[in-house]
Amino acid sequence: MISDTQWLQDFLHSESVLTLATSDVCGPWSAPVLYAADFSNDRPDLYFLSSSSSRHIKNLNNYTGSSASVYSTYNGAWQAIRGVQMYGLISAVAINRVQVESIYMAKFPEIAKIINHPQSQQEQAVGRAFEKSEYYLFSPTYIRSTDNSGNFASRQEWKF
Repeated sequence: MISDTQWLQDFLHSESVLTLATSDVCGPWSAPVLYAADFSNDRPDLYFLSSSSSRHIKNLNNYTGSSASVYSTYNGAWQAIRGVQMYGLISAVAINRVQVESIYMAKFPEIAKIINHPQSQQEQAVGRAFEKSEYYLFSPTYIRSTDNSGNFASRQEWKF
């Protein structure tokens, strides 16, 4: 386990899409969500908005663990592959909702704009959907990175 989290912090702050993987009686399921990372507790807290009726959130009632990944966009060079694979827990944000919303909207001001100042009927509909959504937390207990920019398949691991 490597204790230095600077690479991890920089990477998670620079990306935006977290792919969650859950499972239910119908089988495995993955879902991409926009996330905002917070390291104020000396560990990554990854916040996202989702509907309580979405399959990946409904699966939380059935299973105790989830996995997730974040990867940078592939630009045609295998040396540029960078990302993290994680497992941990997903939970609804029960306290500090205002703080979480502030962190999330600071990363995604375009979402705040759609909610607060929609410019079209489509944005109004999307804004209403976001307003009905809840904040959730993916709290990783294990993270493994891949970064081909240095050595091929260079990896680091963190346990929380």
